[in-house]
Amino acid sequence: MENPKLLKNFASLGVLQMANYVFPLIAIPIISRIIGPKNFGVINYAASFMAYFNLLISFGFDYTATRRIAAKPHDQVLRNVVFSEVFFSKLFLSALSIVFFLICLYVVPPLADEKRVACFSFIYSISMLFIPTWLFQGMQALPKLAFLTFLSRLVFTITVLFLVKQPNDYIWPPLITGITQICMSIAAFAWAYKLYKVKMLKVSLSRIFLLLWEEKMIFISLVVISLYTTTNVVILGLFKDNEQVGYYTAAQKLIDVAGAVISFPLAQTLFPFIGGAFNEDFNKGIETTKKIFPIIILLAAAFSIFLFFIGPIVLLWFYGQHFAQSISIIKILAFVPLIVSINNFFCIQVMLNLKMDKEFFFVTVGGAIVGLILNLCMVRYTGSVGTAWNWLVVETVITLCAYIILRFKNIDLIDFNHFKPNNILIHLQSVVSNFNDKVNK
Repeated sequence: MENPKLLKNFASLGVLQMANYVFPLIAIPIISRIIGPKNFGVINYAASFMAYFNLLISFGFDYTATRRIAAKPHDQVLRNVVFSEVFFSKLFLSALSIVFFLICLYVVPPLADEKRVACFSFIYSISMLFIPTWLFQGMQALPKLAFLTFLSRLVFTITVLFLVKQPNDYIWPPLITGITQICMSIAAFAWAYKLYKVKMLKVSLSRIFLLLWEEKMIFISLVVISLYTTTNVVILGLFKDNEQVGYYTAAQKLIDVAGAVISFPLAQTLFPFIGGAFNEDFNKGIETTKKIFPIIILLAAAFSIFLFFIGPIVLLWFYGQHFAQSISIIKILAFVPLIVSINNFFCIQVMLNLKMDKEFFFVTVGGAIVGLILNLCMVRYTGSVGTAWNWLVVETVITLCAYIILRFKNIDLIDFNHFKPNNILIHLQSVVSNFNDKVNK
């Protein structure tokens, strides 16, 4: 019997993302009560700021390199070229990130006040140099990466519970996170290198610059996205105290878990699959996306409804009564996974697979501009609640703009006939079957 590889990849990414978020959340009920909202805000502010460096080093290769590999997964020569180009490009970007980080360490007040936490948090960014997520995605072999991620997060959870015993121990979770992530990334790098018989090739500096220039649109788009996601926390920390950051990030982390379980696995699993359908035939790609869209909507909607009603209870259970101010925030953010799932489908699954990189860029730029303006206005007066509303509003604006652009190009991805329960089941079986046929050819 053939294994349903598409569902296996989705489940593996679900495990991977749950390991990224759920294992740390196992420790949080204890840690948050020990260190309190203020110190919780300190470590989360540092982590949010380091996301900029994660983004720079990754440079969107999880999409661009995945796209190159998925187009010809059995081409060993192409694999060697892409692997080498990505690694040396990341090496260059890592060196650049170190320089920028040292500057920020002294000029950004929240980082300057907590230099040890900032340095420990930056270790995680360096791990981006080695992690070959894009290769496993392109080869549709995500279960292998899921195992290593699961193991590293298990080690983190056990270790941090032993070390955090008093409020001043808030410095240890970022260090443990960085060390475990570095170890996992190097192990995954070595495993991928051997498993796929990769040969490292010389890559000139001029080729690195050319590759970064060729792939700039997706990277810039991801940077712009960070302006209304990651930057929310950074702006909140600049205008308000660490306690406000703690309240917001407490709710945000629970929302991230929902996204990790649904949105991210769907996005990363389906990206090469839908891309393959578009490569075969444009009409086939459109029909495939129409069939998948209702499945995404139903899963994400169920999660959002669950979060709205159960989220406040879970939040207090995880963090304790000291984080009661986070309840209003999580109710606002409960609908973010639904909007993000639709947003991701329009922008990532369709626009990027159709190489509409410029359209994707303009949509995200518009959202970023709206987000920055709203954020700067709302945070000053409403604090963490304003930050939550800003995220939800911006994601909604981007989703509507992406849909309008696709319709303007005569691409209509919504067919309500596909939302009928029987059709959803039929389409799910069909997609899995077609995916298996393609993989086993």
